[in-house]
Amino acid sequence: MTAAITANLPVFVVIAPLFVAFVLPTFARRMRLVEGLVIFVEALGLVGAGYLASIVLAQKGIPIIYRLGGWPAPWGIELEVGSLGAFFLLVIAGVSLPVALFARGNLTKEVGSKERVTRFYVLYLLLNGALAGMAVTNDLFNVFVLVEVATLSCCGLVSARNHPRAAEAAFTYLILATLGSTLVLGGIGFLYITTGHLNMGFSSQELGRIWQDNPHVVWVAISFMLVGFGVKSALFPLHLWLPDAHSTAPSPASAILSGLAIKGYLICLLKILYNVFGHTLIQAFAVHRILVLAGMVAIIAGSILALTQDELKRRLAFSTVAQVGYIYLGLGLVNTKGLTGMLFYLASHAVSKSALFLAAGAMIAATGKQSISELAGIGRKMPITMAVFTVGSLSLVGIPLFSGFIGKWYLILGNLEAGNIIPVAVIIIGSVLCAAYLFPIIRTAYFEPVADEDWQDPGLPQKISLILLAVAIVILGVLPGPFLELASRAAAEFLVLQ
Repeated sequence: MTAAITANLPVFVVIAPLFVAFVLPTFARRMRLVEGLVIFVEALGLVGAGYLASIVLAQKGIPIIYRLGGWPAPWGIELEVGSLGAFFLLVIAGVSLPVALFARGNLTKEVGSKERVTRFYVLYLLLNGALAGMAVTNDLFNVFVLVEVATLSCCGLVSARNHPRAAEAAFTYLILATLGSTLVLGGIGFLYITTGHLNMGFSSQELGRIWQDNPHVVWVAISFMLVGFGVKSALFPLHLWLPDAHSTAPSPASAILSGLAIKGYLICLLKILYNVFGHTLIQAFAVHRILVLAGMVAIIAGSILALTQDELKRRLAFSTVAQVGYIYLGLGLVNTKGLTGMLFYLASHAVSKSALFLAAGAMIAATGKQSISELAGIGRKMPITMAVFTVGSLSLVGIPLFSGFIGKWYLILGNLEAGNIIPVAVIIIGSVLCAAYLFPIIRTAYFEPVADEDWQDPGLPQKISLILLAVAIVILGVLPGPFLELASRAAAEFLVLQ
C-alpha cells in the first residue's frame, strides 16, 4: 500500500487540486464545505510534498520518476520529482495552505456573492495544480500547457475582485501574458524542430550533439524563452502588467500571485535553461551575462519605483519587480552557491511576500484606507498583523535570522566565486533601498500618533495564517537545513547535466 502511494504521489499532488476544482461548483451554496475542501486539499498537498521531499533527501537526490500511462520517454509524458521538484512542491504547499486559511470567511467583501467566492476557489485550485505540474513535469509541451492554465487562472483571480479597476488590470495582464505565451511556444517549437524531442532529457542530449550545426536557431529559441518568461515573471522593463494586477486583486490572490505564480514561471525558465540548453550553451551564448545584467537593472529600477508609491499594495507590487531581479541575477551565476542562493531566495520571497500582502490586506480591510500615510499608529491597534508585516519586511531587507538573509548571502558568495564585484554591490544597494521603502511603513505604524479609530486584528483563521507565515520566515532563517540541502543538491544537479 505504501509503495503504491509513493509510486503515484508525483501525479497525485498535481491532479488532486485539479479534481477538487472540477467538483467545487457543485457545492457553491455550502460555503463552509467549499472552504473546508480547499483547506483539506491544500493540507493534503503539504503532507504529500513533505513525504516526497523526505524520500528525495533519503535517496540523496535520486529522482522519483512517474510515467503517465506506463509509456517511457520519449514517447510518453514523464514526471520527475528530484531535488528541484521536491523543493518547489514544498514552497507551493507551504504558501498556499496559509493563504487558503486566510481566505476562509474573508472573501465576500472583496469578491461578492457565494457563487463568485466559489469561482475564486476554483481558479485558486487550478493555479495550484498548474504550479505543482510545473514543479514535476519533464516535458516541454506540458510546460506550455501548464503555463497557460496558470496564466488564465491568474487573470481570473485578478478580475475576481468586485471593482472596476480589476477588469482593466486583468485585461492588460491577459494581453501581455498572451504575447509571452506566444514567445514561449515559439521557443519550444524551435527546440522541437531542431532536436525532434519534447522530453527535456532527450532534447538536451540531442541539442548538445547538433547545436553547432544550427547556432542561430538555438539562439532564437533561447531569446524567445527569455523574453516570454520575462514577461510572465515581470522582469523589468517587461513588468507593466504587474503593479495594477497585484495591487487590484483580492488580498489572497495578491499573495498567491506574487508569492507563487511568478515563481512557477521562473522554475520553468530555470528547468529549460539548465536541463535543456545546459550550462555549456548558457555560457557559449553569454546568456548568463544577460541574466545578471537584467537582474541588476530590475533590482535598482524596481526599488526606485517602489519608493515613489504611497498606496500600500502598490508599493508591495513594485517591490516584487525588484525582488524578481535577485532571482534573475542568481539564474545567471553558473555555480553551485549562486544557484543555491537563487532557489533559497525564491522560497524566502514566496513566504515573505505572501505574509506582506496578507497583512496589508488585513490592514486595508480593517481601516478602509489604502495609503501608507493614513495608517498612522496601526501597529498598536493591530499588533499581530503589523508584527507579521515587520517580520516579512525584515526578511526582504535581508536582516540576519530571517530567511531573506540566507538567500542573499549565498547570492553574494556565488558572485564572489564568479569574480563579479558589481552585482555584490547591487545586492547590498538593493537591500538598502528595500529598507528605504519598507521601514517607513513600520515607522508610521508604530511611532506616528494613533488614530482615534476602532481598528482590530482580523479573525482567528486569518491570525493563524499570518502567524504560520511569520514562523516559516523565522524557521527558514534560523534552521534552513532541509530546504538549503534540497536547493544545494538541485543546483549541483543542474551543473552536472549535459
